[in-house]
Amino acid sequence: MKKVKCGVIGLGRLGTRHATNLAANIPEAELVAVSDVSTAALDKFVSVFPKVKAYTNYKEMLADEEIEAVCIASSTSMHAICLRDAILAGKKIFCEKPLSLDLAEAKALQDLQQEKQAFVQLGFMRRFDAGYMTAKKTIESGKLGAPISILAIGRDPGCPPIEFAKHSGGLVFDMAIHDIDLCRWFFGCEAKEVYARGGVLLYPQLGEIGDIDHASISILFENDKIATLEVSRNASYGYDIRTEIVCEQGATFVGQLKQDPTVVLSPHAMSVNTLPGFLERFRDAYLNEMQIFVTDVLAGKKEARVGVADGVASMAIAKAINESLKKNQPVVL
Repeated sequence: MKKVKCGVIGLGRLGTRHATNLAANIPEAELVAVSDVSTAALDKFVSVFPKVKAYTNYKEMLADEEIEAVCIASSTSMHAICLRDAILAGKKIFCEKPLSLDLAEAKALQDLQQEKQAFVQLGFMRRFDAGYMTAKKTIESGKLGAPISILAIGRDPGCPPIEFAKHSGGLVFDMAIHDIDLCRWFFGCEAKEVYARGGVLLYPQLGEIGDIDHASISILFENDKIATLEVSRNASYGYDIRTEIVCEQGATFVGQLKQDPTVVLSPHAMSVNTLPGFLERFRDAYLNEMQIFVTDVLAGKKEARVGVADGVASMAIAKAINESLKKNQPVVL
C-alpha cells in the first residue's frame, strides 16, 4: 500500500491528536517526523512513537525531502509563517484555522497558494463531523427546502490558558470562526453585513489582554438570510456546541449537550454526563478530516474540500465582527 509520508508542526493538544491519528489511525499515512519548540513535548511523543524523527526547528523538518505532506498545528500566531514556508517547500498541507491573524496577510497567502498551485486543506473540522455532514446532505437533497435562518451556539466550559489566549486571535477568530464557516457552508453564499455585541462577563483576565468571553452576533448574508451566533467561554456546565438550521419546509438540528445517551434518575433529580471539551466532541471529526486529507493527497486532488479561499472569507467576516464589537454598530463587508 502506498502511504503519504507526513510531518506535524506543533505538539499541543490538537497537534498531538493529529500526529497520533497520522501515526496510528490512518493506514494510508506514515508519520515520519514531528516538530515543536518544546523538547519535553517532543520527548513525550517520541516515547510513544520511537520511529518518528523529532525536530525543534520546523524549517529543518520542511527540508526533509522524504516528507510529502505536513500538518500545521502550531500556535495560531505562527500559522501564516509556517504555511508560507510549507508552500515554498512544495509540501501538501493541512493547516489549522485560522490562516492568519491578519486579513491582508491571509490574502497574500491565498495569492501564493494559487501561484504555486499548492494543495492546502484547512482545519474546519465541523464540516467532517457526522452530524453536520448529515445536515448538509439533508439540505442539499431539497426535501426541507432552502435554509432560511441559522442559530449557532458555541460555549466553552471555561477560560483558556492566558498564554494561549494571548496568541489565539481572541474569541471571534479562535471560536466563532467555526460557526462563521458553517454558516457560509449551509447558506452557500457570503455575508454582507454583521452586527455584534459582547464583553467580559466572567473572566477579567481576558479583558486585561484585550479579549472578551461572550458575544452575540448577527450576520446578514447576500441572499438576505440571517444567522445568529452566540459564542462564549462561560458554560461552566460543560462543552456546548449546537446548530439549528431552519428551512422553508422544516429544520435540522445538530448537536446535543450530553456526552452519551445515559440518563441517571434519583428520587429527586435527573442527570446526564456533559461533554468536557472539543477534543471529545469532535474526536471522530478530527480523524475524518485527516483521513480525507490523506486520501485526497494520494488521489492527486488539485483542490482541497475546504481550502484557503474558505479561510480568507471566514476571516473577512471575523474581522468585521471585531470591528462591530468595537464600534457597537453594524459593519458592511
